[in-house]
Amino acid sequence: MCWRRDLVGCLRIRSLTRIIFVVGGHFIGLVIPKSWTTSIGISEHMYHIVAVGIGSIFGIMAFAGMFLLTFRRLSNDRVRMTSSIMDIIVNVTLLFTLFLGMASTLFANPANPGFDYRESIAVWFRQLFIFQPDASLMANVPVFFQLHIISAFLIFALFPYTRLVHAWSVPLSYLKRSYIIYRR
Repeated sequence: MCWRRDLVGCLRIRSLTRIIFVVGGHFIGLVIPKSWTTSIGISEHMYHIVAVGIGSIFGIMAFAGMFLLTFRRLSNDRVRMTSSIMDIIVNVTLLFTLFLGMASTLFANPANPGFDYRESIAVWFRQLFIFQPDASLMANVPVFFQLHIISAFLIFALFPYTRLVHAWSVPLSYLKRSYIIYRR
């Protein structure tokens, strides 16, 4: 439960949790080949029901959390004054990327019933890791998916130059420090 004085921290933790599920879903959808899921008995129809259903839930929740954090960063004078221009750019870019992902899932997928991202985007994505991507696989990908991918690459490009880099720090010293007593 979020209390008023801990609301921002709670929103950050909840947004992070949702983003972890969103990234995990992308990992499963893009890295695990279609042949693997069919070999263990998961039908294509079942895969898409689970992927779109659960992905949409966590995507909407991540978008709502990111919207609240971005709104707070832009509307609260104290927070805006301590924010760098890169903080604002990253927040808006993350919000835009989440929006494009949701638009791809909820609007572009139903509008293109013959499109299967596991046969185009996922194969192309795995080829990136061996430095041999086949650009022809992306030729017939709907525009929302293409924009979502470009905006995600923009976030990866901004990552080392922003506060996002702190995601890699592990505060092990917190395990040994003494408790902090807060008083009013």
